[in-house]
Amino acid sequence: MGKEFSTTPRDVPLVDTRHRRIISKLPHPDSVAVLEKLRQFEPQSMRGQPPLVWDRAEDIYVYDRYGNKWLDWSSGVLVTNSGHGAPEVRRAIIDQVNSGLLHNYVFPSEERAELVEFLVQLAPKSLGKAFLLTTGSEATECAIKLARSYGIRKGGNRKIGIVGAERGFHGRTLGSQQAGGIPGQKGWIVNEDPAIVQVPFPDGYWTEDTSFNLFLATLERKGLKPENVAGVMFETYQGVGPDFAPQEYIEQLGAWCKAHDVLLIFDEVQSGFGRTGKFWAFEHYGITPDLVCCGKGITSSLPLSAVIGRGEIMDQFPPGLDDQHTHGKPCLLRCGAGESEKDRCGKSDWERRESRETSR
Repeated sequence: MGKEFSTTPRDVPLVDTRHRRIISKLPHPDSVAVLEKLRQFEPQSMRGQPPLVWDRAEDIYVYDRYGNKWLDWSSGVLVTNSGHGAPEVRRAIIDQVNSGLLHNYVFPSEERAELVEFLVQLAPKSLGKAFLLTTGSEATECAIKLARSYGIRKGGNRKIGIVGAERGFHGRTLGSQQAGGIPGQKGWIVNEDPAIVQVPFPDGYWTEDTSFNLFLATLERKGLKPENVAGVMFETYQGVGPDFAPQEYIEQLGAWCKAHDVLLIFDEVQSGFGRTGKFWAFEHYGITPDLVCCGKGITSSLPLSAVIGRGEIMDQFPPGLDDQHTHGKPCLLRCGAGESEKDRCGKSDWERRESRETSR
């Protein structure tokens, strides 16, 4: 549970360094009216952040309008992988707004064609199709739907099990929270799907046993046989840590999934687009999943997400059965194209830069 912060301005130590500048009380007295308006018209669940009213953000810095400046360690909570307000992204948004096309339902557009092609080119060769959505939760929900549909096609109505990880996070919607492993977030669901289960995440800290045998033993204890499992969805690294699983564990998991016709899904919403020094975090494991969920850093700004996967999985639904009313959203798509423009030298150049930064 988050902490609610006071909106009463108070004196704090003054700071003036290369990366930070604090020259006033916090929150600034002139910002209190904004904070109180938010408290009046928004639910209290939105009060979990320090009461600092952002005015603008550039690169790795956040500014208020009163002369204060902060270093954003979180990259906009894992969104602004290319920095806040990257010039290429700003230009792409402005160009699209000025083009006159802001919405086109699911009718074809050049922007959508360019972005899905670009995403597929960034993915491993076996993942040949991409489906665009808006949020990370939508992407993981879509992956659950695809996995279950695939499981039913392969093994009938009994092959619908989804396996997640304890302490995992995949979003805040009905299916994504059930796939996640944070019990405190699920109390509102009450009637949880019995075919969605969690296994311990082998981080070596909360779970000391990092062997794949624990995965198998947990499924057996929960009464879920391999022939009843449609998909396994893990965050590539677990965001609450952050923690990676041992490579041997993931290799064995991949082999187990192949042996039992189970889809391996990596949730890369937080970890993709260069976050870990490789373009996709799953590349650290040397294994290719069947489906990849991505978002956040895909635009470094506006909300956009995607599921990238094998053609036979992505093509399960006939025309019109699995589209999305805002699938077109050209401004967001052009924003993704702006990200590609930022990386004119390609994926390998991004990886080199990210690896250099993370090794400092």
